[in-house]
Amino acid sequence: MTRKRQAQSRNNSRSPTEVDKQVGRNIRRYRKDLHMTLTELADRLGVSQQQLQKYETGNSRVSASMILTLTDALNIGIEDLFTGTDSYKPARESPIEKARRECRAWIDRANSKETLNQMARVLKAMSGKD
Repeated sequence: MTRKRQAQSRNNSRSPTEVDKQVGRNIRRYRKDLHMTLTELADRLGVSQQQLQKYETGNSRVSASMILTLTDALNIGIEDLFTGTDSYKPARESPIEKARRECRAWIDRANSKETLNQMARVLKAMSGKD
């Protein structure tokens, strides 16, 4: 096979690329940062655990619509999924921003108004402001 043909076959391939693999690693890192299990995130995304695992390992490419669903479920920006790729290298997330993201994730997991109200009271009391 000529070099030109090899390059064309790589470009036309639907196989996961290094970017896809890095996006998968980022999904896993953000999920673990939020102390979420595969089951919890898979349920939020409406996919099986096996499919989520394929995303995280880079064995399956993530669609554009799934990227939006992921960023919502993980409380991150789209650009955060591309951290560490050759095409995108943002500044590191500050510790306070990481903590805020984790707090938002716990709030998003609350399933009742009563639980949310209790969380709000705790946060208000901890802030020292009325």
